Amino acid sequence: MNSRVRLPREQVAALRPGDVQLYLTSRGWLPDAHGTSPKAVVSRNPSYPDAEILLPAKREVGDFVLRMADVVVGLAAMEERSAWSILNDLSGPPGDVMRLRVLAPDSTLGNLPLDKGIQLLRAGRELLLAAACSAIHPHTFHSQKARNEQKEVDEFLKSCRLGQTERGSFVATIITPVPPDFQDVVNSDDDDGHARAQPYPRRVMIHLMSALGFVSEAIQTGKPGKILTGVEQGISANLCEALKAMRPTGDQSRLDISVSWARIRGNIPETVPESVSFPQESFSFIEEAGRQLRVRALARPARYEGNLVTTEWMHRPFTRDRVGRIVMATQVAGESARVKVDLCPKDFARACRALPGGKRVAVTGVIRNEVKSRVYELSQPQNFEVIEKA
Repeated sequence: MNSRVRLPREQVAALRPGDVQLYLTSRGWLPDAHGTSPKAVVSRNPSYPDAEILLPAKREVGDFVLRMADVVVGLAAMEERSAWSILNDLSGPPGDVMRLRVLAPDSTLGNLPLDKGIQLLRAGRELLLAAACSAIHPHTFHSQKARNEQKEVDEFLKSCRLGQTERGSFVATIITPVPPDFQDVVNSDDDDGHARAQPYPRRVMIHLMSALGFVSEAIQTGKPGKILTGVEQGISANLCEALKAMRPTGDQSRLDISVSWARIRGNIPETVPESVSFPQESFSFIEEAGRQLRVRALARPARYEGNLVTTEWMHRPFTRDRVGRIVMATQVAGESARVKVDLCPKDFARACRALPGGKRVAVTGVIRNEVKSRVYELSQPQNFEVIEKA
C-alpha cells in the first residue's frame, strides 16, 4: 500500500470490485478490452488520456489490497480529492448522504442526550417521508392513510440506511439509495426536466433540499408567509412539523441540514442547495407555517365518525347562549384525534341518550382549528346521527 497515504487495510480489503467498477463507469472510465484479463480490468478515461486504472476483478488476486489501494490513490489524484473521501465513497452504499447537524450547548462534545438523539432521527425520517410524498403528489398535508397507500414511499424508506454519526457538534447521517448513472440523464437547461428524469430516490432528495431552501430563504428575506406558497416546491405541513421536532435547545443553537450527492450520479440542478441552516429564531415561523398548512388541508366539509367520549352543556364566550357540546374520538387526516362539536338541543339530547349505550355517532362539518395536540373543534355541524349497532 502506498506509504505516503496511510489507508486502513481492513476498509480497503472490504471494497467490492463490482461497486468500484460502477463508480468508474459513472465517472467516464471505460474498460479497455486489450488490457483486460480474468484477474483485472483496465479502464481508460478520455478526460485523462495518459492514465489508466487497473482494477482487480477478484479478491483471490494475491495483491488485491495493494492494487485496490492504488485505485483509491489514483482516483484521488485525478479528481483532486483526498484519498479518504474517495475511500468513503467507494466503501459506503451508493447513495446521497443527508447530514443533520445540531449546534447547541448540549452537543458541544459531539453527543446529545439520548432522548434528543432519538427524536432527531425520528424527525429525520419524517422529513424524508414528507419529501417522498411530495415527490409523487405535492399537497399541503399528507395524511397517514395516504402515506400508507403509497407503496413507492414505503419501499424508499425501507431502503434508507443510518450512517455513522460524525463529530462537529452532533451530526447524524442518513443514506438514501441512488442507482448509478451511465450517461447524461437529459440534455436540457430546464431544472424541472432534470428532476423529472431522475430516479425516484434522487427526486426525493432534490424535493427535500429545494423545499428546505425555499423555507430558509422566505425567513431570511423577512417574508415567512411565502412558505405557504411553496407546496409545489415540496413544502407541506408534514415537512414543517418534522423541522419543528428537530428544534435545538439554547438561544444560540442552530440546525444545519446538508446533503452530499452520490458521485455515481450527477445532474443536480444548480438551484438546489447542498446545505441549509436554521437558527433558533427560525422555528417559530416554521411551526406557524405548519399549523396553517394543516388547517388549510382540513378546511373543507367532511364526515367524521367515532365513539362518544363526553357530553356537556357549555356557555358560549361573551354570550349567555347555552350549547350542548360533545367530544368524539375519531380520525382526522388519517390520525387518531378528538373532536369537539357544538350541537343544537335536539341533536345534543340524542347524543346524551347514546352515551351510556356506547353507541357510535357521526357528524359532517369543517375542522376549524387545533386547540391542542390532536384535539380539534368542528364548525358548521350538520347531519348528526347516532349509529345503531347492527
